[in-house]
Amino acid sequence: MKKIYLAVTFIFLSFFKFPAIFAQQFPVRDGRIVQISEDSSGSLLSVSDNSSIIVYDLSDYSQICELYDEKVSKMSFYEEGDSKYFAVMTKDGQYIVRKFYYSDGQWHCEDGEPYFYADCADKTGKKSLTAVSFSNNSDYVAAAFNDNTVQVHFRLRVTAGSISHSITTHKASVFGLEFSRNGEYLATVSTDGIAYIWNSYTSSLITRITGVYARARVPVCFTEDSVYIVSLEGRNTFRISDFSGNTLYSILTGRPITAIKPLKDPDLIAVRNDKNEVMVYSISSRRPVSVTSVSSDSEFTSFEFSLRTDVMYAGFADGKVTLLEPQPYMDDTSMLVTDSTMTGTGNVYANRFQSFSISAGANYLNKPYLISANLRGEYLYSDAIAPFFIGGGMFCSVGFPGKDFPASYKIGEQQINPPELLSAGAYVPVGYVFSPWDNDVYILTNFKAGMKIAALAMITSNGSVLDTPYYAFFMSIGAGMQIKGLVFDINCEYDTVGKVSPSIYAGCIFKWGAKK
Repeated sequence: MKKIYLAVTFIFLSFFKFPAIFAQQFPVRDGRIVQISEDSSGSLLSVSDNSSIIVYDLSDYSQICELYDEKVSKMSFYEEGDSKYFAVMTKDGQYIVRKFYYSDGQWHCEDGEPYFYADCADKTGKKSLTAVSFSNNSDYVAAAFNDNTVQVHFRLRVTAGSISHSITTHKASVFGLEFSRNGEYLATVSTDGIAYIWNSYTSSLITRITGVYARARVPVCFTEDSVYIVSLEGRNTFRISDFSGNTLYSILTGRPITAIKPLKDPDLIAVRNDKNEVMVYSISSRRPVSVTSVSSDSEFTSFEFSLRTDVMYAGFADGKVTLLEPQPYMDDTSMLVTDSTMTGTGNVYANRFQSFSISAGANYLNKPYLISANLRGEYLYSDAIAPFFIGGGMFCSVGFPGKDFPASYKIGEQQINPPELLSAGAYVPVGYVFSPWDNDVYILTNFKAGMKIAALAMITSNGSVLDTPYYAFFMSIGAGMQIKGLVFDINCEYDTVGKVSPSIYAGCIFKWGAKK
């Protein structure tokens, strides 16, 4: 077997800020590194290429064994009692568990047949696999097939003829399966951008998340404490959601995202981009706290953070792995990059919701009319197009003449007031909505266009007279704010008869499906 070397590089900053580099070498397979995994105690390290896995003792970086498992999708160490196990899931559905033991001052892989083996592929051969995964405690194994179904097995390695559930909710191909760290939840995501969170044991649905950016094929995952859900919202944006499906934070990274990994600290998320950088973001501050720039003549193929120390293993297409120390991240202005605006001034989140509002308002009219009293009903939709929205609205208003109205009217001998201006209209609003503070405060900018009908009306106690109605094109631009159940906005309106007039509205809003 041809051998090349895995260089483990520790970077330290000296007193004069010059890096001191120490390299330690040991053999690995001659192939593209696809997976790297370290056990929770920092004793063992596994490195796989497309044809095999090598397991190392991290005390001296000596090779313990080589396992000839091909096309590994996931591998992980776990412990039960005093025993240490190593689970592997291949892309063709082979689930293999092996036992490791410590003897005579060294780690050993148990000889003979694997501790457990199962084939999770379709037994009929009619369906092919699109994604596979298993929980970190190995209690659950999941396999997705090209008929959009997902099969979830419970304690496959223990229970004969394991307890299994089928998930048939997805309407498109499932490309991502990830279990939470505690094994209680499973996230599935398909190419139509819809993700579901399931109870692992019962396969009952917990929540649904829409608008996942699926083109990058990055699975939906969980924070290390299994409290929040992490998913791609755009090409260079990821979001943090709760188990009700509400988006808590939406964070723009500035570069296309190629991979996401939760770190041991549940506040930290590692994000790899197309520039061969791995940025570590703090959820609580929505800021990158460190960056690891990977520089090599070979393609950067995989990464994993050490559970013992703040260092990162970087794997390459030529079979090498380098251990790198992340550096504190500061932008060019010595301010940490923050949120989705990339301005460093605050947090701005895209919002997904549907709403209906009823508002009262007033327009300041051109002479000879002074002011109008208005009533408006408006529906807004942003669920699938956030941060933009579209909708529909209707309004009616009564315009009151000024005191210097240029005519006087009589019916019989009775002097009456000048006529009111009645108007109504229908329009389509479009705009942009975001939240700079928290879930309860939204800022909206909008443009509205539609048709307006208006007529003069002379209303008296003895009856009324309505003039011939006229029709006009209507449009407006404006900005407003939604605070919990209240909404208000100011606008500059225009129609082809009344020309330009400012307006102000305030009312109540009924919102459903609100997410960020």
